[in-house]
Amino acid sequence: GRDKVNVTVEIPKGATTDQIAEVLQEQGVIQRADFFKLYSKLTKSDGHYNNGTYKLNTSMDYEAIINNLQSNANRVDIVKITFPEGVNALEVAQLLEENGVCSQEDALNYINSTALDEKYDFLKQLTGDRYYHMEGYLFPDTYDFFKDEAPEDAISKLVNNCDRKLTEEIREEIAASGMTIDQVMTLASMIQAEAADEEDMYMISSVFHNRLNSDGSNGLLRLQSDPTMYYPYRTKSAIPEDIRETYSSKYNTYEIEGLPTGPICNPGAKAIDAALHPKDTDYYYFCHDADRNAYYAKTLEQHQQNLQKAGLR
Repeated sequence: GRDKVNVTVEIPKGATTDQIAEVLQEQGVIQRADFFKLYSKLTKSDGHYNNGTYKLNTSMDYEAIINNLQSNANRVDIVKITFPEGVNALEVAQLLEENGVCSQEDALNYINSTALDEKYDFLKQLTGDRYYHMEGYLFPDTYDFFKDEAPEDAISKLVNNCDRKLTEEIREEIAASGMTIDQVMTLASMIQAEAADEEDMYMISSVFHNRLNSDGSNGLLRLQSDPTMYYPYRTKSAIPEDIRETYSSKYNTYEIEGLPTGPICNPGAKAIDAALHPKDTDYYYFCHDADRNAYYAKTLEQHQQNLQKAGLR
């Protein structure tokens, strides 16, 4: 019979029933903390409460309060995060921490685990020595998270979205291409990291495909993609100082032939499409100037000239 007054309460992470009862009483949601604790014990609710910020009201009975605190339905501590196309695992984890979702360390540990392999075939089929197991499959998009969300819940949202974006039609195209899903995602990640715009994606894809399909003369099977040089770091300056001068990425396509073991970032839909549908060209080289204008070349000599035009030599 109490008046209905909306109240916002914050339940700390790991709070006990005693602590929750105190919060509810202080905020006027309940009148007697001891009665709430007794009811919680009788209904075996102890230890099953979520953390977060909830919108409750003073007319709720104990059962309604408990049901709300065991669900995310009435949580108001929602944070919206946009992950840009081409963001990598380190940056995903950093954005989650900066927005209070989970720690960077916990996010990276989960990204590098095989916890979701049984649920998603494209993860289960991954092989090779990788820096971050789920890199490439954390689909760039805008998501809603809760503050202090479990890292497995947060990361699962990104991977589940990737699963939806890799439609049956796309998977059939991948199968027909002769490449695996992981090879396509790896190639798409390099295209995403290199391209100046969407049109450039399809041109760069043609360069990579032409080199991969070449006889390997003149070192063409070394794809020489700059973003692979320091992965999982973006630049040399981002590498920890104590290993910076001797650091060599095992994904460095200046040193290895063919595609690296896995993706170097998380590509968007256009980059994936470009990986599957390269422009039909005879180009084997490309570069960009400071304004991101693209230059393409068929021969090394033409490429050297383009490097000078682009101000890179």
